[in-house]
Amino acid sequence: MSHTVSDDGLITVGGDLDLRGTRVTTLPEKITCRSLYLDPERISNVAYRTECGRSERIIFAAWTGKEIRIAAGCFFDSLDAFERAVDGEYTGKGADDYKQAQRECVAELTEKLGK
Repeated sequence: MSHTVSDDGLITVGGDLDLRGTRVTTLPEKITCRSLYLDPERISNVAYRTECGRSERIIFAAWTGKEIRIAAGCFFDSLDAFERAVDGEYTGKGADDYKQAQRECVAELTEKLGK
């Protein structure tokens, strides 16, 4: 897996970043990758919810240096992209519940980070 670090400290991973089972407890302030996997209960600067969607995924919100992104399985993208993806896969209460979990993560992370 390739990665770069820019002059302003942005860490770019050229694919998936899997931090599960590592000693990492804080995500870098500026990060970009295609997919992000981690043990969210061990990471201090994310907010997460468990048992979301049909697959009962853990979803989490993370600050990437310019925006909050949502991770759910292999998905790691903006809030709007998450809602579009949910609307494409779910309907009714299932979609509403999934998006509500995302909104709760965002609100919690926003408060936690003072953003």
